[in-house]
Formats: sequence, C-alpha cells, structure tokens
Amino acid sequence: MINIKQLIPATMLIASSAASAQDFKVEPNPACTGETVRVVVVSTTNHQIAKFDFGDGTDTYGDNLKHIYQSEGDYTIKLKMLLDDGNWSDESSLTIHIGSSPELELEDNKAAGLLTASSSTDASFEWFAGEQKLANTENTLYYLESGTYSVTATNSNGCSESASLKVTYEGISENDDSYIKVSNNVITPGSRDGINDVLYIQDVANFPEPCSVQIFDKKGKLVYTNPKYTNTNGFQGLDDKGNDLSAGTYYYVIKSQGKKGCTGFVDIIR
Repeated sequence: MINIKQLIPATMLIASSAASAQDFKVEPNPACTGETVRVVVVSTTNHQIAKFDFGDGTDTYGDNLKHIYQSEGDYTIKLKMLLDDGNWSDESSLTIHIGSSPELELEDNKAAGLLTASSSTDASFEWFAGEQKLANTENTLYYLESGTYSVTATNSNGCSESASLKVTYEGISENDDSYIKVSNNVITPGSRDGINDVLYIQDVANFPEPCSVQIFDKKGKLVYTNPKYTNTNGFQGLDDKGNDLSAGTYYYVIKSQGKKGCTGFVDIIR
C-alpha cells in the first residue's frame, strides 16, 4: 500500500474540497468474479494524484487502474483527487455489480467417447471442436474424432467460464463381445430392397437391458433418439419428427446397461 504522506508535501495536506461531478468510469459494469475491471479517470480537472477505494477493502493510486473482484455483490468505488491547488476534491463514486462466474470442470470418459461438463451453477453450454462451433448445447458431448474440444458455460448472471481437453478417440475392439456392434455404416432408406434399410445392431434382441440410440448430424445436433431400439423399428433415415434426413454422414451413440457403448458414423444414401 502506498503511503500518501510519502507522496504529498506536508503543506498540501489540508482539509478543503472542491466540487466535482462524476470523475471516472468503470468498464465493464456489471462484471464477473475473476474478470478484470478497468477504472479510468475521465475528469478534465487538473490534479496531481487520484486515489481509488474499490469497496472491497483495497485502495490504490493512479488514473488508469485494473482490479479483480473475487466475490459477487455490489461494490461502491470511490475516487478522491488531490488538485493542483493542494485541496482534495469532493468524493466521486460509482456502484458496480459483480456476478459470480461458474466453476467449470470437463471430464473425458474415453471408453464411451464422452465429454461431460460440470458447472457449479445452472448454465448454458457452447461446444467447440477446435475453432468450429458445434450445435450441441447439452452438458455432454460424444466425440468420434481425436482433437481438442472446448466448452463455455454461461450462467444467469451472464458470466462465463471455459475449459478444454485434448482427447484421443479409441474406438472399439471387434473381438470384444462386451461391446455393442453395428453391422453397417450405410443405409439406403426408401429403396426397401431389404438391404441396408435400417441401422442394424448385432444381437440387439438378446441384450439384457434396453438399447438406446442417438443420431447426430455433422454439426453435433441431435436429430434422432430411440431409448428402446430394435432392428425391426430402427433408424431408417428419419428424424424424431418423422421427416427425411438429407443424404450425408451422421454419427451415432449407442448404449445399453451391461454393455460397452459404441460410437461411429452412418451414411445416408438416397
């Protein structure tokens, strides 16, 4: 802490004041815990020293300062300036609202190819594969390729936190019967020739527990869900509303209790 008596001659330490308007600005306001707040003197009044009290037990001197609040709440920032005539200006103040930022953790379940984001508060999520923004807004993301994935959680305060992980997609072993296996990676819906009409899961009728299937498009948007999948009434190129999906590549996530889930891609050819 700077000792003001070391900076100001004794003849200038006099208790008089000069009127002042709003002499400084705060950006941003509101702000978030852990975010840098900038406090800048905008007064045109000639002065020698500006002293800021940030309202959280700290103060310092300068015309252009940065400060970080560690706790949420409303804080009153106060400014007094030592003018050229040796008098202190009237106190000028602004209130800043500090919202709490979410505490964010990102975990990788390599066996399932699943990333899970955990936020300390209710939050919305944005996912990125490298620099590409994905459509998925859930707190989980299934990945089918190795790379760096990141997520940003934003809470009701408008405060955000980000985390990222570099992951390696392991796939499944074809010789391991504990894994769920898909027989085809192409479906030709509409042809009804009995060949590749449906995404076919090996031995699904004998699974001890229901098999769930999710289908995502290339942008990560969930387009199809079936919590009790059967090959008889399985994925045939339709979305959850019964609309035809466009030809192209889609990604599936398949799970069943007691089995090791699998992920992969299926091409729709029309």
